Formats: sequence, structure tokens, C-alpha cells
Amino acid sequence: MASMLPFIIQRFVFQPEGQAQIANLDDPKGTPGTIPGYFVMSSAPPNIDPNPDEKPEFTEAQQQQYAQQGVNEIADHLRRMIAASPESNAELVITVHGYNTSRGGVQAWYKNIFKYVNRHDETIAAHPNRVFVGYRWPSENVKLSRFLEAILALPPLPRDILFTGVVGLFLFVLFQFITLGATWWGRLLSVAFGLATALGLLMFALVVLRLVVYFRDNYRANNFGVLDLVELLRQIDHAIVQRTAEEMFPGMARSSTVDQAKAMAQAQNYWSRRAQNNKIKLSFIGHSMGAFVVTNVVRILSDVFDDSSVKKRPDSNVGDVFRLERLVLASPDIPVLTIITSRANFLASSLRRFSESYLFSSEGDIALRIASTAANYIAFPSRTQARGYRLGNVALRNPSVTPVTYGLINLPHLDQDFPPNVSVGAAISQAQDKVMEALFLTFQRFQIHGVVTLASLFQEQSPGNSNQATIADLFTYFDCTDYVDFRYDPEDNTCSAQPMGLLTQAKGKPVLKSWDYFLLTLDYATGKRDVHGGYFQGQFTQKLLYGLAFLGFGGYLNTLNTDPQVALSQLHVDCQAKGIQGYLSPFRYRVDIQGGNLEGSLKDMLRAIEDNAAQTMTRPSEIPTPDQ
Repeated sequence: MASMLPFIIQRFVFQPEGQAQIANLDDPKGTPGTIPGYFVMSSAPPNIDPNPDEKPEFTEAQQQQYAQQGVNEIADHLRRMIAASPESNAELVITVHGYNTSRGGVQAWYKNIFKYVNRHDETIAAHPNRVFVGYRWPSENVKLSRFLEAILALPPLPRDILFTGVVGLFLFVLFQFITLGATWWGRLLSVAFGLATALGLLMFALVVLRLVVYFRDNYRANNFGVLDLVELLRQIDHAIVQRTAEEMFPGMARSSTVDQAKAMAQAQNYWSRRAQNNKIKLSFIGHSMGAFVVTNVVRILSDVFDDSSVKKRPDSNVGDVFRLERLVLASPDIPVLTIITSRANFLASSLRRFSESYLFSSEGDIALRIASTAANYIAFPSRTQARGYRLGNVALRNPSVTPVTYGLINLPHLDQDFPPNVSVGAAISQAQDKVMEALFLTFQRFQIHGVVTLASLFQEQSPGNSNQATIADLFTYFDCTDYVDFRYDPEDNTCSAQPMGLLTQAKGKPVLKSWDYFLLTLDYATGKRDVHGGYFQGQFTQKLLYGLAFLGFGGYLNTLNTDPQVALSQLHVDCQAKGIQGYLSPFRYRVDIQGGNLEGSLKDMLRAIEDNAAQTMTRPSEIPTPDQ
């Protein structure tokens, strides 16, 4: 076991008045939920040089005590769940927040999730074989009060250039109001001062980039958030194997080091032989930059030397005891390339491992469209404009169809296009609806409709193969651009007086224009609507998103109707009523509606995706991109 654990663990509990609170593990007050909940916070400081004026909340000894005690409690919960009902599958559901999020904001959101799944959704609460973890990595808020700190943190040369630019600006303006400015040497000085001002503005841009904290948060997420979450899962994995060894060999604790090692090896062998569907399910909800954290955690947890990984057909097993189950991404701040079958897709190995994948997106997410895309313009190696957009900005509706239709847009053809006797990979190539043609980005003001489909955008990566299976076919999509609903707050169980557009103004336009984005910017700035996180405020989307994360697609459908076909139709009607467009993964249709075998269907899908990728990489292409 590691001597120093890089995180702090606390517990979610209910107070007598019903409010969810975060308590220390040695605090006896409060009532735990039917679904236990834990708040895990990376102990990495916001800056590598700690602030001497800030007193730590916990001593180092307390941090280690709470960390180790928390790991043991989580492992005990999961082990008891397995012992109580081996067929029911113990599950660990982890939520990860995004960029520019304060600790208080993260805690409020996680407390709402804890309360929702325990007190407000009876169907989730009726499945107590889950453990919820809200994970906090060291993000920081955008604060203009840090302007002076940002100036002082500039390296000497940029700082000197900035100050020179300020002086140059002052003298440049001064020369415009004195007669010396009319002389030839006065004009020469004015030019010199103007150049100094321009250089100073470039250095000021660096200060602004620091103040928006995007790159700083990206560094923290990659180097602290990802690694500390990996360590948490490693420790839980180890603790469960250790408990298995102790059950198999009751006197192990008093045995020699060699005998203990043999007992641990046999316990690991027990878990490796354990049926895949009887391992502990590991699911994630990733919001914004949290999606980046989740996908990179899975990349690290995956064994690159595993034979299935080398063949690019990996299974869902990670570590000794876990099986990747569900991935729910809301406004993910990761490249749109992520769902494309391409050599450049560095997240493909992560996404293929999940049994279920869902994407909640909005065309009007200006936080991704403006802030994230502009910031990644500097760092993301894209030659063109459109490919620099983020996955959370993809939309589903067809711009050529007026009026816009809602619901599951591929539902009418699923039964016809996917007969049970045809493999799902083969059926995709003949299907009438193609997910790559349905997904689009709004990216050029003066192009026809101002949009480009992902099939057109990435035709260079997969020329002639847009009809074949891709990673995109593993996802089920919910485009919430026109989502209208009551705003629901689980904390005090209150709803807004009237339904409203929660992510946009929900005007039902085929494509959002520049004026729409300007109005959304004002709404976001004034707090009228949360264009980036409105999914977690709506009455219906909370039920849908948390239901998918904690119950899975089949479990969620069962809450609507015991007949899967009827339940799917009900989901279609519900999405229609709320202004949501959906696209059901053919893989999910095969497994949850047609009753196909999960493992067999997934292997078939991965085989089809890999065959398509292999054909793509061996065929050169000179097809230009849409924005060339």
C-alpha cells in the first residue's frame, strides 16, 4: 500500500431535516444514504507553491487517516454488496466536474446527486448495490482579483515588455497632443512607441490567458486530477483483493510475508477467473473537462500489453476487480475527433472499453464554442477551424428539415434496418440512418446552412467509409439545444414556476446564428440560463442522465415500461415533449431491445470498427476538408 495517499475522503450524509451534508469519516452525526456516497478530493494544491497565509483544513495525519479509512469503507461496501447478492453486481459510480469550478460549487452539485439518487428517484434508490463517489480535482475559479498576482508571476522579459508597452502607450498618446508629433523625428518616436504598445499588448494577452485559468486547469486535470483518481481506483482495487485473500485464508494477517504474497496472488487469480459480468461495475459521469479526466484515467488503467489491447479489441476489464460499464458525458471538453475512427484519435482505446456510452450536447454551448475552442486553438494540432471544436458542441437535427423534429430520430427505421439474424456491424453498413451524417457542427457563417456534418468533416480520415461502423455508433446521443423544462433543485425539492429553455432560448431554429450566440452569451453572463450545465437542472434530464448512469439503458427503460419496445416508444415521446433530439446506438438497440448477447454484440461492433479503421489507414486520400 502507498505510504502517502494523494487524496482526502469524506462522507455524504443526511441531516435530520433532510439536507445532504459532507462529514468527516470520524464524525458520527448524520444518516448515510441507501446508496453510500463519498466526497473524494485530490490533495494537490491549486498552485505548486502553497500560500503561507492559508491554513490547511486537515493535518497531514488526518488526510492520511481519512484517505485510508475511506478506501477501506468503499471496499467494504462493495465487498458486502457482492456477498449479499453475487448476481446483482456491485457498482461504483464516479462523477467528475469540469473546468473553472470552485470547491463549494462542486460540493453543492455532488450533494444534489447524492440526495437525488437516495431520496428523489425511487427506482435508483431501490438498487442499493451502488456506491457513489463525487471526485474533486484542484480546479480554480476565474477571478479578476488575481490580476496583480498574474502580473507578478510573469517571467522577467515578458513583464519588462509589458511595462515598456504601457509606457509606450502613454507616450504615444501624449505625442498626439503636442507639436513635436508633427516633426519627422516625432513621428519616428510615435512609431517606436506604437510598436512598444503592440508588444505590450501581446504580453497582456498572456496575462489574460492566465486569468481565464483554462490552461492552468488543463495542467491540473492532466497531472493531478487524472493521476490521483487512478490512485484512488488502484487503492480500492487492492483493498478488495486483500479482503478476498483474507476470506480465502482467514489467518493471512498472521502469516509470513511470503505466504501473504501467495494469498494475494490466489485472490487476484480468483478475480481474473471470475466471470466478466460478475466483476464490480465502474461507471463515470464526466462534465466538461471532467470528460477529459475520465477518458485519460481509463487510458492509464488499461493494460497496453494485454493481447486484446494490442489487437485493438479490448474488453471492459481494468485492474483485478473492475469492469467498465457506463460512460455518461455532458458537454465534454474533448475534441470532436474523439468519436471518429482515426489514427489520430488518442481516446479511442478508452471509449471502446465501455459497455454503454452516452453523450449530452448542445449546439448553443458557448462556454465550449468560444472559451474552450479559442483556448485550444493554440494547443490543439488542427489545421482547420471546424476540427478544433469540442464534442459537446455537436448537434443532431437536420438543418434541411423544417420544422425541426424531436425525439429519437432513427427510431422509425431501427426495427427494419437491424434484423436480429444480421450482425449489428454488418447491419450498420446497410442502415438508412447514419450517425456520422446526422451529427453536425455549426462552424462557418457564410457556408450553406452554416453547418458541416461529421461525415463530411472527416471524410479525409475515412474516405468512402462513412457507411461503416465507427466509434460514434457506440454512443447514444441527446441533443438538448431546444430542451424546455422546469428547473428542478433537489436540495430543497423546488421547481421553477414556468418551464423554460435551460441551455438555449429554445426557439426551434434549424441552426443557431451569430445573434443567437450573442444573446446566449448575455444569458450566461447574467445567470439567466446555464448553457454549459443545464442538463443537471432540468427535471427530465436529471432523471434521464442519472438513470442512465446508475441503472443503465435497460434499467432506465424498465422504469418506463416492462416491455422494452413500449418503453423505447415512451422515451421517444418524452424527448419529443421536452424538445430533445436523440439518436439511439444500434448496439444498444441490439442488446436492450432485441435481447442480443452483450459480449457477442460488443465484439462484433469492435471487429467492424477495427476493420473499417484498417481499410482507412491503407487507402490514401486527397479529398479536401470542407473548410479548405
